[in-house]
Amino acid sequence: MNWQDKNTKVYNDSAIELSEYFSGIGSRVEDIERGLNLAGKRDGARVIELGCGDGRDAVEIIKRVSQYIGIDPSNGLLNIAKSKNPNGIFMLTDAVGYKYPKKLDVIFAFASLLHINQGDICEVLEKAKSALRLGGIFYISLKERPSYIEEIKEDQFGERMFFYYNSDIIKQSAGSSFETVYEDHHKIGHTDWFTIALKKK
Repeated sequence: MNWQDKNTKVYNDSAIELSEYFSGIGSRVEDIERGLNLAGKRDGARVIELGCGDGRDAVEIIKRVSQYIGIDPSNGLLNIAKSKNPNGIFMLTDAVGYKYPKKLDVIFAFASLLHINQGDICEVLEKAKSALRLGGIFYISLKERPSYIEEIKEDQFGERMFFYYNSDIIKQSAGSSFETVYEDHHKIGHTDWFTIALKKK
């Protein structure tokens, strides 16, 4: 079993416990609002969320857009997301294998690409470039390290593989087709995070 499958198994096996944990954190309302504002599309936006998990952010995104699709490789988490969001569209797939629709306004990837290695993240950025309309936003949050690193971590939910990035790596991987229109660095507990919004030129 490869690490992607192992990670997915952890999310399936611990879906209920993870959902309870996520509910204590709450939805990223400020980030959702910012992403839509940066795209200049407050009405009728077409949005996909990569790694939607249990749908905690979908609850707030769906309120604000006309079309929402959430994708996730964990069937356990998707079942919870569907129960929370009966008006949303959810698909069992991952960010690399997904066939992206065209002319999207925003792609959100909240703490989901951290399970994707550097080669695959370049492929996701290429797919996002083709899927977004001009001026569309790819809004990403990731765990941060000074350089790219792969790390196996074990916690109460199980053993998972994480990939750490920094904003320079994402900018370089995105290439000249995107410009950075927002960047933030912050710490949650003992973990450094960064958020970056890329606008398609």
